[in-house]
Amino acid sequence: MAALRPTAIRAMGAQRGAFRPSRAALAPASKPVFQPHVGRFAVENVYKWLPTFAVWGVGLGGAVTLFMSQVPLFQNDVLKKIPIVAGYFEDTTPDEDKPF
Repeated sequence: MAALRPTAIRAMGAQRGAFRPSRAALAPASKPVFQPHVGRFAVENVYKWLPTFAVWGVGLGGAVTLFMSQVPLFQNDVLKKIPIVAGYFEDTTPDEDKPF
């Protein structure tokens, strides 16, 4: 079998295969887009963490309500103003049964 002689087409094909441009070079250039932020916090990052913050916030609110439910100031200012639990914190003890 005879060896193939290099022709102009074969030489160009081999050379072009080695030095062809990548897809990134052929893509149109894009400008960077401004992302609004405060310090290191961008809007995209806040949206990503929002469900986690909501779960921790509900847990913290429940813990504060549980631990502060026996404090009279908290009962009068917060718990007695919630319609569902207001009746539980109403004092129905007659005056003659109160020691002071």
